[in-house]
Amino acid sequence: MKSTDYFNQTIEALRRLETYGYQLAYYILQDEDLAMDATKMTLLALAQVDEFYNMPAAVQRDLMKKSAIRQSMVIKYENLTA
Repeated sequence: MKSTDYFNQTIEALRRLETYGYQLAYYILQDEDLAMDATKMTLLALAQVDEFYNMPAAVQRDLMKKSAIRQSMVIKYENLTA
């Protein structure tokens, strides 16, 4: 039961930040498909952070921001070198 609660609370926390992450990624990449890819990768990375849902909202948002920027830059670099 505890793992189900953990999973559900983590999903809820990530859903609240999904649009914010996409907006950041789109601003950097200026491409909808690439921004979706960056957002997916960011959400997957944050889902692996222990106790993400227990962190204050400001900390969650900060982690999303840093992760989205980092992932967007990786994707942008990959597309420039391809």
